[in-house]
Amino acid sequence: MKTIRWIVLTVVIVGLALGVAARSAIAQEQDDTLSADARSLLYEVRGETADFRDVDLALEAGYGKFLDCFTLGDEMGMGQHYVNGELAGDDVLDALRPEALVYEPRHDGSMILVAFEYLVFADVWDPHNTGREAPTLFGQAFHLKTNIPETPPVWALHLWLWSHNPEGLFADYNPIVSCPDDQPVIDMSMS
Repeated sequence: MKTIRWIVLTVVIVGLALGVAARSAIAQEQDDTLSADARSLLYEVRGETADFRDVDLALEAGYGKFLDCFTLGDEMGMGQHYVNGELAGDDVLDALRPEALVYEPRHDGSMILVAFEYLVFADVWDPHNTGREAPTLFGQAFHLKTNIPETPPVWALHLWLWSHNPEGLFADYNPIVSCPDDQPVIDMSMS
């Protein structure tokens, strides 16, 4: 009987420790300036998007491969984007429904979910035409991207929720994410 109690107690303690560790990992990646509401929303986003770690489930949900793997020179990576055209084409920004999923492609062909990109086209959300400022999520202002190949100007915000980014939770590029040498890339430092 003591053995069963010991096993149950051990399982409970390990479960609690894993929960605390997961929350700590997210907290370590967060900017100290995030509000409690933004931190809570990050936890919710992580839970709602966990299935997208499987790229096949992302494809079933309407996301499709967009161009090639993005880098910024040899030092910074972004990854391979999978965009949901229906979400990207509207003016709705929903933290739980990112317009793009960003994966780090591996040499063996597998894909690891590393980030999200929230997008809204400038002609839909143009402060010069509508009087609105840049869109925001998580208390972070989007920035206007005008040099993405085959793409009109778009407001964008990255969220590195599934990979640590030493540059910051909302940075565009990540020095620890890369694109395989044997696959085509789009080097944004050249555009």
